Amino acid sequence: MMIVWPTLVGVFAAAFGAWSVARSVLRQPRGTPRVLATALLAWVWITVGTQLLGTLGLLQPAGLVGWSLLGAGVGLAAMMRRQTESDDLPPPVEPTGWEGWVAVGLLVWAALTLGLPSLLYPVKVVSDGPIYHLYFAARWWKAGKLILVASPFGESAATYFPANGDLWFSWLMTTWGGDRIAKLGQAPFLAMACLAAFASARELGASRTSALVASSLFGTCAPLILFSFEPNVDTIFVAGYLTAAFFFLRYALGRDGLAALLLGGLAAGEALGTKSVGNLFVPPLIAVACWAIVRRERAARPVLVGGATILAGLAATSAFWFARNALLTGNPLYPLTVKLGGATLLAGWYGPDAMRSSIYHLPVGEWRALGDILVAVFDARTVPLWLAAILGCWAVGRSRRPGDGWVWAFALGAVVNIALYWLFIPYRTQQRFMLQGIGLAVVPLALLLDRARWLRLLAVAIMAVHVMTPQSWPFGPGDANVPWDLDPRIPNAMGSLVPLVERMGRSMQGGGVSGVIDLLAPALAAGLAVYAWSRWQRGLRGTVAWTAALVALGIMVGVGWLRISPFAGDSRLLFFPNFPDFYRGWTELDVRSGPAGSRVAYAGTNIPYYLMGTNLRNEVRYVNVEGPADWLIHDFHRRALAEGRGEWTNARPGWDRERPDFNAWLKNLRAEGVQLLVVTKVNPGEGSHNVADAQGFPVERGWADSHPDVFEPLYGPREGDPWFRLYRVRPGAGRG
Repeated sequence: MMIVWPTLVGVFAAAFGAWSVARSVLRQPRGTPRVLATALLAWVWITVGTQLLGTLGLLQPAGLVGWSLLGAGVGLAAMMRRQTESDDLPPPVEPTGWEGWVAVGLLVWAALTLGLPSLLYPVKVVSDGPIYHLYFAARWWKAGKLILVASPFGESAATYFPANGDLWFSWLMTTWGGDRIAKLGQAPFLAMACLAAFASARELGASRTSALVASSLFGTCAPLILFSFEPNVDTIFVAGYLTAAFFFLRYALGRDGLAALLLGGLAAGEALGTKSVGNLFVPPLIAVACWAIVRRERAARPVLVGGATILAGLAATSAFWFARNALLTGNPLYPLTVKLGGATLLAGWYGPDAMRSSIYHLPVGEWRALGDILVAVFDARTVPLWLAAILGCWAVGRSRRPGDGWVWAFALGAVVNIALYWLFIPYRTQQRFMLQGIGLAVVPLALLLDRARWLRLLAVAIMAVHVMTPQSWPFGPGDANVPWDLDPRIPNAMGSLVPLVERMGRSMQGGGVSGVIDLLAPALAAGLAVYAWSRWQRGLRGTVAWTAALVALGIMVGVGWLRISPFAGDSRLLFFPNFPDFYRGWTELDVRSGPAGSRVAYAGTNIPYYLMGTNLRNEVRYVNVEGPADWLIHDFHRRALAEGRGEWTNARPGWDRERPDFNAWLKNLRAEGVQLLVVTKVNPGEGSHNVADAQGFPVERGWADSHPDVFEPLYGPREGDPWFRLYRVRPGAGRG
């Protein structure tokens, strides 16, 4: 049963405390600096609190709400400090051209169109959410504490990844009592990332209108906005990175002091503590910030104080995960192997050579593939604008202005991030790893759009085409139709973010108008929301603005109700995605689990989240086929090292499954109190050592089939399901 009030109280209490500290202690000026500082500090408070309470086994709604109320108390104490009169003086309001609001409206329209299905419908199989992000978060919520969760059939290294994003999902699940809003947990960070890019452009002299257009173009980059409405953590990382860049920029420009360095360090730490690739991308950002300190201070003591301030913020929001790994394994970067000159400094599972065997790998010399990836990320129709901005066309023919050097730095930062992604990350098909570089490119793009109004109008027109048509339009529906298809392995035929043109075409051919109305309603809501925001921005906070905002909210609530009402009678339709391989098995498991849920063990599948069933009522876990029940893969790795064996040959190690023992497995099942067993076919790409028979199942299926005295078949062979097996574990039967 969902409990909504803890989420609302927790969010508002943390936000109030963060706003008070940003205003009264850190002295952030009104406008975007204070808004970003408030969002960041609230995020930090939730992150640190969830880490602390989760470690103590107090990951409960009361504990999390209490922590947020403590933050509100800190903020209230901060408000007691005397304020200067200038602190509350509103900044001058710069007029905003209509093209700026149109660009924001297109972004909001696309966000509403994509976000509503993610909020209401099942989690898509294609994201990392059901593999580990949501799965880990749900396990923590149900356990009431932070535990290490095995993921042997998916991304086995995920157990040891930094997980600030998963913490946020778990906070949402715990306070809400379910996964409804956790599925949309990245959405606030899309707004935060766009605001940080917008604010950086404004700090360097871009007009409000141009900054809005440029940051909206960034927000509608297909990989960014699509991933933002899936339970991944890429957008969370991008938001932390760009927020850090903004506060470091404010310090470099002399507009703030140690407060900006602290906020920048906290934001960089949030990014570093969210994704393992932060180990590559965050250090250069910190290095630039340290260079800015040296450039500004030119004395040893303030330089050391500034650097220490950054490191303190960085450690506060990221050290938890690296310290945990160090305590467990002796390697803070586990499972990565770190070598210097052939000597192993930190022992892990594998190095870059093993990762090159992955299906996500592309050789670094495949420059045509890189070109295709960049065109797909930016959209070929917007590439000329972004390229002109990065190459410095914004500076042609005008005199140098203060801050131009930092504009060049942001442009260079965009290039450096793309280069780091391509040169050092073997998983080069994953373009989401360099999205923060596009956010940096917003700054030179905004300056370019300031050159002439026709450029802003052109950018908005291109953005409208980008949002409402496939990226291959007007050339044709497939990769073969587009002239820029440089590598057949990289898809270019990406669909529309808002498929209005396609649906209008179908409606004119007799396909009905419901699909068009389904898109026009969010468009109207987006328009009303942007209209309300435009009035608030001008200080007009009267009835008209609030009415527009409430009507926009009402429209989206109505659209949402109409979408889910046909499925209201069967909650399974809103939890299980239409994934033909496993759908029948999932629903059978859901029926067999009982209203209170069951304890379920699994093998084979790399998406265990769906085994938790509707309302996430099942307790789901992987059970070791050898060794003690509480061993994780680092324990098996330690055993392998003691036996003189080194790294695994690929990125999917199998030390935990190389010596399967039925009696040890059954003993572990009994120790975990398992009631139901699910075994599915294995994806050989996730570890060929997991495949035990000609049908592609792991060893657990053979054991279960050969011991009917212990495992009662419930679903699979009789129904002719080639993928899924379900068994009841008979209590007390067999050896163990």
